[in-house]
Amino acid sequence: MKKLLQSLFILLFIASSAIAQDRTITGTVTASEDGLPLPGVSVKVKGATGGTTTGADGKYSLRVGSQATALEFSYIGFLSQTKSIGGSNVVNIQLKSDSKTLSDVVVTGYTTQSKKDVTGSIASISGEKLKNVPVQSFEQALAGKAAGVNIIQPNGVLNNPPVFRVRGFNSISLSSYPLIIVDGIPVFTGDQSANSAAGNALGDINPSDIESIDILKDAASSAIYGSRAANGVVVITTKKGKQGVTKINYEGWIGSTKAQNLTPLLNAAEYVQIKNEARTNIGLAPAFFLQTRSDGSQVETNWYDYAYRTATSQNHALNFSGANEKTSYYVSIGYSNQEGFIQGNSFERKNGRVNLDHKLFKNVTIGTNFSYSNTLNRAPNTGSLPGQTFSTVGLGRLAIVLPPNVAAYNEDGSYNMNGSAVGLGANTIASNYPNAAVLVNEDRNTSESDRLIANAYASIQIVKGLTFKTTYGIDNLKIDNNSFVNRLQGDGVSYNGGATSNYVKNSRWNWSNTLNYSNTFGDHSLGALIGAEDQYTKSDGYGATRQNVIDPFIKVYQGAFGIITPAGLVQGNNAFRSYFGSLNYDYKKRYYLSGSFRRDGYSGLSSGNKYGNFGGASAGWAISEENFYKNSGISKVLTRVKIRGSYGEVGNINIGNYPSLFLYSPGLYGGDAALSFSQAGNPDLQWETSKKADVGINLEFLGGRFSLDVDYYHNNIDNLVQNAPQAPSKGVPGNAITTNIGKMYNKGFEFTLNSRNIDKENFSWSTIFTFSTLKNEVTALGNNNADVFGATSLETANITRVGYPIGSIYTVQTAGVDPATGERIFINRFGEKLRFSFQRATAARYQYLEGPNAGANAPAIDASLDAVINGPSIPKWFGGLDNNFRYKDFDLTIGLTFSGGNKLYYGSLAGLRDQRFWNNEKDVLNRWTTPGQVTDIPRLVYGDNTSNGSAFAQSQNVFSGNFLKVRNLALGYTLPKNLLSKYGVSNIRVYAQSSNLWIISNYPGPDPEVSVNGNSTATGNSGNLAPGVDRNSVPSGRTFTFGINVGF
Repeated sequence: MKKLLQSLFILLFIASSAIAQDRTITGTVTASEDGLPLPGVSVKVKGATGGTTTGADGKYSLRVGSQATALEFSYIGFLSQTKSIGGSNVVNIQLKSDSKTLSDVVVTGYTTQSKKDVTGSIASISGEKLKNVPVQSFEQALAGKAAGVNIIQPNGVLNNPPVFRVRGFNSISLSSYPLIIVDGIPVFTGDQSANSAAGNALGDINPSDIESIDILKDAASSAIYGSRAANGVVVITTKKGKQGVTKINYEGWIGSTKAQNLTPLLNAAEYVQIKNEARTNIGLAPAFFLQTRSDGSQVETNWYDYAYRTATSQNHALNFSGANEKTSYYVSIGYSNQEGFIQGNSFERKNGRVNLDHKLFKNVTIGTNFSYSNTLNRAPNTGSLPGQTFSTVGLGRLAIVLPPNVAAYNEDGSYNMNGSAVGLGANTIASNYPNAAVLVNEDRNTSESDRLIANAYASIQIVKGLTFKTTYGIDNLKIDNNSFVNRLQGDGVSYNGGATSNYVKNSRWNWSNTLNYSNTFGDHSLGALIGAEDQYTKSDGYGATRQNVIDPFIKVYQGAFGIITPAGLVQGNNAFRSYFGSLNYDYKKRYYLSGSFRRDGYSGLSSGNKYGNFGGASAGWAISEENFYKNSGISKVLTRVKIRGSYGEVGNINIGNYPSLFLYSPGLYGGDAALSFSQAGNPDLQWETSKKADVGINLEFLGGRFSLDVDYYHNNIDNLVQNAPQAPSKGVPGNAITTNIGKMYNKGFEFTLNSRNIDKENFSWSTIFTFSTLKNEVTALGNNNADVFGATSLETANITRVGYPIGSIYTVQTAGVDPATGERIFINRFGEKLRFSFQRATAARYQYLEGPNAGANAPAIDASLDAVINGPSIPKWFGGLDNNFRYKDFDLTIGLTFSGGNKLYYGSLAGLRDQRFWNNEKDVLNRWTTPGQVTDIPRLVYGDNTSNGSAFAQSQNVFSGNFLKVRNLALGYTLPKNLLSKYGVSNIRVYAQSSNLWIISNYPGPDPEVSVNGNSTATGNSGNLAPGVDRNSVPSGRTFTFGINVGF
């Protein structure tokens, strides 16, 4: 018995000693960015199994043994950390967000995939890069952010859609704009306005709501979208709530914008001197004179002041978000009111969004993404949208041609007018252009949209790894367009003023059903997807134009007018039915295979051609996962190496609703109802196809501190849609039938470098550099490879020719000015130099400059036959460089973009040197005046519209498109958290920012980033056939903003 008691005592002593050595560690885990608690963080003893997780308040409690020395904390989206226990029983820690992990998941089309597992070519941009940037639509902020993606803002008109190209131009006559997917919904894009108030459909989406943008560039990535993927696919994912307590964020800024780099013009005295000199040079009497007011002051009008202003803008975004084990929510509202530097130009957007995800049952999740926006665009006729270039009422043109010696207002405050033109002043020759002040004050253009983009889904996990998902989405876009033109000046004079009202309703629904399987079997990972999708789009529009104003005080459509005619009538629909699938496989995260397929049916094609098959495949090899590489010395420096390649075929279906049908339009013949033949259909018409190949390599150095992605791509495009000429005797509308004929290709290299140059506690510096090359060549055209000319309204400065890039700059060569006579020297197609004088009789205006026929009359220049290709209008290289610095609580961002290798046609320069009654640029003061003088400005001859390029495009107006631009410069300060926490505020950041701060370029115009034809596909102003043209356009703007971001 005694021995038994001794044994029990010994065991009790040992147990009590062990218990005494165990202890309980408690603490709180918070996020370092905002100090908020993090629920669900894994906490365990280093080197041991098991552990615990933090609660909703971020707190944890863990019993540890005597041997425990440190705890490990891990949480999705945050860097894992280890912290020593020491002698304390309380261990608190702040986790840093892992931005690299957050951006490692990309949306590849109906599914997501780890970026390291992707074998296609995808560029990803975080929504954080877009917020606080003073733009109307998100794509304006993408310039320089992604390799292979070129963004050109045509001019400074607010909400004018930028030229958006993924790996070049992918069509001659169809749209080259990429397919835009928002939360799984293919949305409407392009300018939806019917008047001068540009209405980019993507301006309805608040950039602050965007979580990420994934741009699918090659066929392996985009083939899942089939016939709509030739131009690339842009997948936008909006924000969702993240686990934790409710977070409230406010982002706001105010700003100021001014027109930049305005061309210096002649003042009143210089204008009078130049115009009278042009007249006296040919024996005409002076006709231009300075005007003196009754108070003795001289009229000196700067017409820029009537076209442009210093504009102010404001933008506000407020969101609430959070999540628990079952429900995730994100709710936002936004308001943006931006003034343009153009008089009367503004953009106003009100928007709201609700994103909800809820785990209904263990295996069932439902959710919705719901957004509404109201956007109001206002603008005068700027003459800067596609098709407006030579408008006589375009504000961009009026600002540079109106005479500076004529006032906008008479001394009594009334408008200075002479019939339908600006007043004469002291001149004896009329200007013929309207008074810009009248148009700005009296005309109106508005385009207002109401838009609902929404979807609802249900996701059911059938068995582990197998999920069925059904999603129904809508995009309902209603546009109300209204314009008024006054009866005093401009376009409305001939019919005594008028108003046009037009209402369009665009509606689209999309229903997709997918079955997705994902599982891992040992070293093998497999993902498979099959699905079916239907989409239906319908457009209906009606409107009318009313003319002959009866009540001059009413400037709306509802006023009293004498005439009414239908206008803006729209009716059309189309439908898709699609079946698709994809397969992803990898072995040990070392060898990768992927493939996708889609069968698309389109209602607009004939019965035998409605369906087409598209697909792509890719493969990858992570060499760095091989044992031989891991054991090599280079693996310590070059830590990841992955090579990949892809090939596939996708399509372009932007061919309209009924291209295969013969159509007739209703109308009146006299007073009787009639039908007119309006379209000759082509039942053999099919989609354009793009065969895309891509080879790439991904490199990571020093554990991801530096990374380099390199791609080579080659895209063969065939079945290009063109208008095949028909004999006039056939009676075919437009003497053409739309046909698949023509080929071209794009190829180039892409480089993306990410670098964390310095990453210290108090100082960090990171860099993102993108660089892309592009070579485009047309290899076949219709009508026996006949040239296709690219017109910008009345001017043709582009040509598409086999063996050259699409839309190459095409002008008549000039060789300066003859020092002996001051006459412009032209070079004809035979290489002969001809001098030109507008003063001589028409038959004698061109004369041979040299050779045996020197001084003899020569055949006139033929702009179509004598012109030559000056170079590509499409940039051969482009990219961006972003540097981000942080010192303690200060941050600095410098964003540069660059582009070059192309030519621009500065058509405005022809007008700025035109010797009619127009005002001129300051350089005209360097005109030729005496024999032997060397200059590029010819002797002035009144009425001369040929020597400087107004009559036809000339090479002296062609310039390099190379530029380097400081796109964005921002300096911010984040207030210390210890000052904010007692007020319930997690963070406050204030900042100052400038956009378009500085341009380095030899281009003499306001901005070398210009293209007045934009994304238009119209024959007379095609952005594909006539890119790189700057003609009578308003400039771009420079913006300064001050903002604040607050988190609660």
